[in-house]
Amino acid sequence: MARREDKPRGLPSLAEARAERRRTLAQASAGLRSLPPQIWLWLTLAIGAFFVVQWRLSLSEVESEKSAVMAKQRAMAQSLGPQILPFRDKIERWAAELAGSDTSDRVAPGSTFENLASEPAVYLRLRLQNATDVERLRAAAARSLHDGFTSCFFERRGAPDPTSGPPCASVADCDPGLLCNEYNHCLPPPEPFNMRLAYRSLRVLSSAWTDELHEATSTLAIKAYERDLDRVTREDVPIAARILSRAKHFVLVLDEDPPDGLPAAADAGVAEAETEEERVQRVSHHARVGVWNLQSGEQLVRLRRRAEGRAIPVGQSVVKRVESIHAQSRQVVSCALALDVRQAIAPPTPVAPAVDAGVDAGLATDAAVAP
Repeated sequence: MARREDKPRGLPSLAEARAERRRTLAQASAGLRSLPPQIWLWLTLAIGAFFVVQWRLSLSEVESEKSAVMAKQRAMAQSLGPQILPFRDKIERWAAELAGSDTSDRVAPGSTFENLASEPAVYLRLRLQNATDVERLRAAAARSLHDGFTSCFFERRGAPDPTSGPPCASVADCDPGLLCNEYNHCLPPPEPFNMRLAYRSLRVLSSAWTDELHEATSTLAIKAYERDLDRVTREDVPIAARILSRAKHFVLVLDEDPPDGLPAAADAGVAEAETEEERVQRVSHHARVGVWNLQSGEQLVRLRRRAEGRAIPVGQSVVKRVESIHAQSRQVVSCALALDVRQAIAPPTPVAPAVDAGVDAGLATDAAVAP
């Protein structure tokens, strides 16, 4: 039994390898313990200095890329100066004037509905309370869309189906001169031109966009802002500048909140939530409409009318979806407002009473033989 216990277990080579590893570990541990403490201090300082230098280099690279993007933004602002920025400032000044205390009606002499409705125009629709503050106006302008007012006021002959163009996800998917509309199809810019598209172009010049750029902490995030700026400069700005340069009139609609406040929002289960602007537009309320000549700056039309209407179902099919009912109400109320404004600008021509031909001939004969 004694001889059996003294015999090593396993292969001799494996036993030697295990023993060698133990000796190596013991020597390394002894060597580390024998190092002076100053070595550990300098090693720690070297590692810390390495990470500090890397952090400073990364921060310098981020700041350098931010400066490059800011330089592009300043160059874009200089190019937009004579094209869109004065136009925007003029629009915002007129919106504040229409939202003022003066609610009198005015139609400039010589203003005809045919010219106002058929010539190129720019359209914007806002809540009255958003027109008095520049920041709120710019935020609300991004939600302005074509609606029942544009359909019933402007003469859009041969307007294409909004889903007839090639599908797209952004303007980059469309050919030059085309826009990716809200239905994700490439089509020419709609008439009238929606001021929302111009404000979308100017978004990259806003202080909010600049603040977000300054808060970016990585080169990847800065590249995203640079691509956004390049896309707007290459795609949105040329289209907006070209359309604004040929527009003749600016049409502004300001919706006043009902006396009882905003109508109740749709249920939480509704797929598409209504904006506050849409909630006002689907109920009876007062609205202010202004039309300006873009070349002379003269206000051609200033009206305040009550927008109200009711959709009457025709046929056996009845719309039951909440979204569809609200959309119908918005279209009917907005179209009724447009028709009221049209009548105020171009009142119906009075018809002369009919005169019997025989009586007219007899009077003429009597006048001829009279002494």
